[in-house]
Amino acid sequence: MKRFLLLLLFLLFIFSAPISAHPLIPDPSYILLERRLNDWPEWRLPGPFNQIALQKDIVYPSWFNGAWTIRSSDLNNPGNASLEYEAKFKLNSFNEIVGDRSFNAFSVGKAVLGDTLLKVQDDPKSPNRQMATFDDQIFLETKIIGRNQALKSGSVFFIDELALQIFHNLDVSRIKRVETLSKFHLCKQPNATFEDFSEKTICGEQWQAIYPGPGESLGSKPLKTSHYKLIFKRSL
Repeated sequence: MKRFLLLLLFLLFIFSAPISAHPLIPDPSYILLERRLNDWPEWRLPGPFNQIALQKDIVYPSWFNGAWTIRSSDLNNPGNASLEYEAKFKLNSFNEIVGDRSFNAFSVGKAVLGDTLLKVQDDPKSPNRQMATFDDQIFLETKIIGRNQALKSGSVFFIDELALQIFHNLDVSRIKRVETLSKFHLCKQPNATFEDFSEKTICGEQWQAIYPGPGESLGSKPLKTSHYKLIFKRSL
């Protein structure tokens, strides 16, 4: 089961809602997400989620636009090799920056699981569901059931999502809830202007907690927590 849970690294690319905040007015969502980060790793459910945000895909800041090579490092286990994969972000029909959801999910899934992952499909009726198909008739259904996000002064981007993960094989189905809090900003580089470094790298971190499935436990304490560092570099 552990190898399938690793697939949740791609959750930050899949879902969320539009960004709207006046730079001079404190964003309540940003305050909530900063508090959530400060509570790590002592998280409990329910989290700081906004159900209205489930109505659309993630809309990313303009500096995400384009193709990237991403390196992910496990900060809880620094001796493990870094994971490297590709990701794409593009304009949608509303001129918003969104992730190429199935491409990004498949890319990181292949990097983690290799040829055991056969395909990833988006639900055409909802931006909140995906189905990953593996060999030996194994399936992983992911549904986002909670989300919040915020952009502070155009420079720091937060996403927090709660996913219902349903693992199916021929014998049994298992359910877990997974929360992933992601924080991104443009990497600072010596003697570089905003335009210079915005074209080169994005720095990020992810904090993840795995909870029992609904009804499995009266408590909401995580079963497991993870912490990752992400570096985005422009693909050639």
